Amino acid sequence: MAILSEAALDFAKKHIERYYDSDFFPKSAEFQALWHQWDEVKKELMSKNVSKIWVTPPRAMTIVKPKGGFRVVHQLEPVDAVVYTALAYEAAPSIEAARIDPAERVACSYRFKVADGSFFAGGSGWTDFEAKTTELLDQFSHVLVTDITDFYNQIYLHRLNNAIESSNPALKPFAAEIENFLLTLNSKASQGVPVGPAASIVMSEAVLIDVDHFLRSQGVAHTRYVDDIRLFSDSPRDLQRVLEKLTLYLYEIHRLTVSSEKTQLHTSAEFTAKHFHNHYEDEKSELRDSLEEFNPYADDYDESDFDDEPDDELVTAIQRVINYEHLDLGLARSVIRTARRNSIDVIAQYLLEHFDFFAPVVNDVVLYLHEVTDSPMAHALRPKLEAIANSPALDTQLVRFWIESYVAQYPEYMASPALSQLVYGGTNIDNQALAAITTKNVAWVRSHKASIYNLGGWGRRAVLHASRILPSDERIHWLKLFSGNSPVLLDRWVAKWVQETA
Repeated sequence: MAILSEAALDFAKKHIERYYDSDFFPKSAEFQALWHQWDEVKKELMSKNVSKIWVTPPRAMTIVKPKGGFRVVHQLEPVDAVVYTALAYEAAPSIEAARIDPAERVACSYRFKVADGSFFAGGSGWTDFEAKTTELLDQFSHVLVTDITDFYNQIYLHRLNNAIESSNPALKPFAAEIENFLLTLNSKASQGVPVGPAASIVMSEAVLIDVDHFLRSQGVAHTRYVDDIRLFSDSPRDLQRVLEKLTLYLYEIHRLTVSSEKTQLHTSAEFTAKHFHNHYEDEKSELRDSLEEFNPYADDYDESDFDDEPDDELVTAIQRVINYEHLDLGLARSVIRTARRNSIDVIAQYLLEHFDFFAPVVNDVVLYLHEVTDSPMAHALRPKLEAIANSPALDTQLVRFWIESYVAQYPEYMASPALSQLVYGGTNIDNQALAAITTKNVAWVRSHKASIYNLGGWGRRAVLHASRILPSDERIHWLKLFSGNSPVLLDRWVAKWVQETA
């Protein structure tokens, strides 16, 4: 039996408030309802064993990849997101303690330092991975690179249970609850963790603890970043031997598969030339260094040094990103997040003019647009948004979801027939509800009241949220009636929040 602690739940609240519940979806309004009555929510979640908490399969959508194809990403129901984050909080310190010492830079990715709402207060670890790679390239003549096919979606949940318990036997009840929780999310499928929540990073690293120890016992050096594994030796024959053993180990122990497409053997000189000393990589490094100048957390940051120069620098940066054959995800995010952090609006036009190219980072694009959009900016961007209303990029579920959610929150956009049709003509009732609130569209709310019980959870709560624009007597009467009839606790919490804040 395992019951979530108050500390774990408070951490989950702070994490979701400061960061996200899913790296791929807009943060839902339901969280405001949970925070509004947080003491009541905590009391409910702490009153029962985790296995007794109602769990619902997550929302799943597709996002396009820069070089083609799609990946499936997830957003948990709000209460499930809180529970999953809290479960990860309970397990993360023990998982971190069981990993190979960070000073060895073997398991480089996301070393856990749970603090102030973050699992990763120490950073992502990418620079350690690159530095260790460079060091080992100097020591050995050959490198073999490989990774795991569809890693998150193939994680075997019982092995995750075993890994958490192995990190700390006292966590056995929580390890079992995590497995059961994920089984329920997966509709009883025994493989896969959701793609999007930070808690899944904690789970994935737990699974790979024994893989790092296995590789270290094989007599070759290695370093790893998530499922990207690099092996080093002076003997290509030894590297092939270890790859064969690793392939069998991953299959027999974890039911994981090595990607044949991404497995390559290089001389160290070839790998260095390809990945560290070519024009493209040098240009990216230079660009990242220039972006670091705009980091307000850097030791030598002085806003007075720049005057109008940041605008020019960021325009140059985004133009260089656009000129690459394929979107570089990391570099695009760096440029967009730098502009967002500094509220610099000059790259907005470039993002919308080349929207299809930036579709794989649509979440960063829209979060940036929210940061810089005021009434004059909305007026300036409206023709560009109208131009992409029929873009092929909007055929992708998640891209359309983000653009609808952005458009729905600005009266200037909803005044456009093309953009209004984009939102109301779609299938995302969440965004239609946002549009109804923005435009005070009482008719839309009334048309959905009678059929609310035929909607799924996200749709029901969207209509409840939009009911705040109804006349007070109509709203209060209907929400009381709904609350009295609904068996779903989150629905009742949302109804109460709307009643008390409308």
